[in-house]
Amino acid sequence: MRKTALITLVLSSLLFFGCNTGTSEKNNSGSKSENMESSTQHNQEVHAMINVSGSCEMCKDRIEKTALEVQGVTLASWEMDNQTLHLHYNPEKTTEDEISKALAAVGHDTDKYKADQATYDALPSCCKYRE
Repeated sequence: MRKTALITLVLSSLLFFGCNTGTSEKNNSGSKSENMESSTQHNQEVHAMINVSGSCEMCKDRIEKTALEVQGVTLASWEMDNQTLHLHYNPEKTTEDEISKALAAVGHDTDKYKADQATYDALPSCCKYRE
């Protein structure tokens, strides 16, 4: 029992010290510039909300996936209860208009664009939201 506890303690210590020895001034200076770069990129992002019609979890997956496929979109989260898509995107790479067009192209109406009837009709029955 004592031998097992001692081995566990030694291995835990080696793991702890082994993980901490990888830091150096060189690594830290690289991290600082990377952090400043990602902070700059983050400051360029815009938060937007778009009303997007849908009715189920399959819709949620399709809406979020489609939005994220638009170049410049970094976050997409659709709330089924209030039919709102929350977005973070880089306005130098895309616009809300382009994102809305992409969503309509896969069958989901937005305030600006309506999905064409053939695309809407091709959605699974659980995804039908028009009356």
